[in-house]
Amino acid sequence: MTKFLALLMVTTCVSASFVVNDSEIETSLVVERIHPKVFDLVTSWDSDTEQPVVTEINLDAVMKNRNQFDFSLVRKNGDWTECTGDDGRGFRRFKIIKSDGKASLIEFQRNADGTLTTASFIEFVVDTKRFQVDGKTRRVQVLRVISIEAREQGHRTE
Repeated sequence: MTKFLALLMVTTCVSASFVVNDSEIETSLVVERIHPKVFDLVTSWDSDTEQPVVTEINLDAVMKNRNQFDFSLVRKNGDWTECTGDDGRGFRRFKIIKSDGKASLIEFQRNADGTLTTASFIEFVVDTKRFQVDGKTRRVQVLRVISIEAREQGHRTE
């Protein structure tokens, strides 16, 4: 019985950490748990001209999809949250520029292990969305892009 109660308490605590209030989400807390590759979906390839490519991302799916978003490769490096590129070379990283509790502005940098590092400033909110999957209503956290500004850098900045 004691093991059951302990498991119930842990499950309740873990579940409570993912409960989101529709009216107010503390974005800065959520931002700390975002995989850098999420912002790679927002930006376009270096040879493309139009962005953002993706304007809304299901963060709950990102947390569950460990093949594309391997959180074991994500680490903090000072202000940066970073991971290596898919081939083990280069990097994807972001740092929070400002967050007012609802909206956040981050600097996202991408490098494919060469001399070119691209940087984008992405402003977004984290909210909830309801939609139908197999006839059942689901409620998930989504990242919604508000604005984006791209810059190109010739070298990696630390």
